[in-house]
Amino acid sequence: ADRTYDVSTLEPVVAKPHSPDNKDLAKNCRDVRIDRVYIGSCTGGKTEDFLAAARILKDRKVSVPTYLVPATQKVYEDVQTLKIDGKKLSEIFYEAGCIDPAAPSCAACLGGPKDTFARLNEPEVCVSTTNRNFPGRMGNKEGQVYLASPYTAAASAITGYVTDPREVYDFDKIRRSAESLADAA
Repeated sequence: ADRTYDVSTLEPVVAKPHSPDNKDLAKNCRDVRIDRVYIGSCTGGKTEDFLAAARILKDRKVSVPTYLVPATQKVYEDVQTLKIDGKKLSEIFYEAGCIDPAAPSCAACLGGPKDTFARLNEPEVCVSTTNRNFPGRMGNKEGQVYLASPYTAAASAITGYVTDPREVYDFDKIRRSAESLADAA
C-alpha cells in the first residue's frame, strides 16, 4: 500500500532510558539535565552525522563534554577535510569546545573497560547517537542514555539539556540535506 507523509509535521524524537522503544518527543524532555554528549560509533558516526552536528555547532559553544567517535577511518578523514562555509568540521568541533575526535571504534557504545574512550564511569546522563541504551550499555549500570539524532545531540551539547534542535537552529532559514552541507571540493 502506498502511504503519504507530511514531513513538515514530524518532530525530533529521543529514546529515553532504558530502551530504544521508550520514545518521546525531544521537546517533552527539555527539563532533563545532561552530563555529556556522545556523537559517533557505527550507527551515529557517519560522515553525514558529523556534517549535521557541525551544522548545529558552528559558531556556538558546548556546555557539556562532547565526545566524537567516527565509525571508520574514511569518516575520520572526512571530519579532518570536509568544510562548511570554508571551515573544516574538525575546526568547527574544536572551536565549539568538543573533545578531539577519537580513532574510529565502538568506544563507549559497548561500555568496555573503565579506560574506554567516553565510557560512562559514573551514573551520568548522556545524549548519544548510538543505537542502544540498555542499563550498562555505555558503562555504568545507573547511567541514563537518551538516544537521539546528531542534530538533537549537538543542540543538547549546547544547552546542557535534552533539546529539540529547532530551539537552537532555524532549519527553515537554510533547507539543505546533511549530504549537501559540505562545501564543494
